[in-house]
Amino acid sequence: VGYMGCQHLDEYYELCLLGTLAGDASTAIREHVARGCPYCLERLREAARTVYLLTQTGRTLRPDPKRKSQLLRNLRKK
Repeated sequence: VGYMGCQHLDEYYELCLLGTLAGDASTAIREHVARGCPYCLERLREAARTVYLLTQTGRTLRPDPKRKSQLLRNLRKK
């Protein structure tokens, strides 16, 4: 059963885990998940698996600072 009020967060879980989400947004997601939302807990677990698999490539890649800031600006507009 999906929680309609939480689906807008789907695109932010990986960013939260990677530490690239703005402080207030990251804190809000972590506090929400700590309250036990089953939808968000499952999505955060999926995001953790995704982040883990992506970090197992053997190479450390750092995002281009310009692309990272552009991505964050685009996310804030939504």
